[in-house]
Amino acid sequence: MTQRYLFVLLVFLLLEPGSLIWAMYKSKQIQVRPAREYAAHQDFQEMVIAAYPCDTEAKSAQFFDTNKLYEKGFMPVLVVVENNNSFAIQIYERDIFYVDQDGNNAPSIPVNEVLIEIALKKSPSEYPRRPEELLRRTVDEEMLADFEHKAFGEKLISPQSSDYGVVFFRLPEIRDLSGSRLYLPEIKNVTDSEQLMFFEFELGTKEE
Repeated sequence: MTQRYLFVLLVFLLLEPGSLIWAMYKSKQIQVRPAREYAAHQDFQEMVIAAYPCDTEAKSAQFFDTNKLYEKGFMPVLVVVENNNSFAIQIYERDIFYVDQDGNNAPSIPVNEVLIEIALKKSPSEYPRRPEELLRRTVDEEMLADFEHKAFGEKLISPQSSDYGVVFFRLPEIRDLSGSRLYLPEIKNVTDSEQLMFFEFELGTKEE
């Protein structure tokens, strides 16, 4: 009976990669500092936008209870926004870019794509299921909820308030952020439907 049970369990794991791997995942709380306290930040237009890139396994582990992000080559970046204006502002995750040392723009990666890739042993294209079904079958519910809760998504930030979220990018091959930047070309004044000036600041600045 024991051998049969082990055989069934092995088959299940092979057919459903990741379905039990994340069973012990525990959510972690992000300790957010005022935006000006981060080494990488820009103070402009009565706003302060800061970034904390997790370019090492240890830094990623501060936010997420898995080492797969670093192993799979993902870089979570905590983005903190303080709005000191008299109007609300709107920022979308899709409008935040990583600019490498050569000036190439890389868009952010949707959180569900990140989850699927770190949960599967092979490329998602090698599985016959749709992405939504793969996500449901391979990712622990607490892990899914934690990642989606922390993802930057869409932010509508009221006057005199702040918000934050995590944006995902690919780690540079050389694992060196020197000369790289964070670029936010689309920041909207919601009250007047006016487009504000873009933000772009050094990302590789070392934390003290």
